Amino acid sequence: MSLYITSLNSGSNGNCYYVGNEHDAVLVDAGISCKEIEKRMGNLGLPMSRVKALFISHEHTDHIRGASVLSRKYKMPVYITPATLRNGGMHIEKSLQQTFTPTTASASA
Repeated sequence: MSLYITSLNSGSNGNCYYVGNEHDAVLVDAGISCKEIEKRMGNLGLPMSRVKALFISHEHTDHIRGASVLSRKYKMPVYITPATLRNGGMHIEKSLQQTFTPTTASASA
């Protein structure tokens, strides 16, 4: 099974990355509007129905701009740290909030 990774947008004007296979996918960040995400995915032949979750890296606007609408429209769970949720000012439905605590992996020799 192949893994498909593409940047839907990258840079200070918004970040959004698609990671998936022929069945399921996730988005990493939603720094562009929901409408723009849908348009860019459509241009690439990637159906929104494959996207099962949204992961937010941090609360800067260029990473969260479309998160609230995307989550609400598609009933998409949002994986996010409590601090990012609190500081981002997003309105994510409580039932779709999937908070987690980041950990640092240690490199073994």
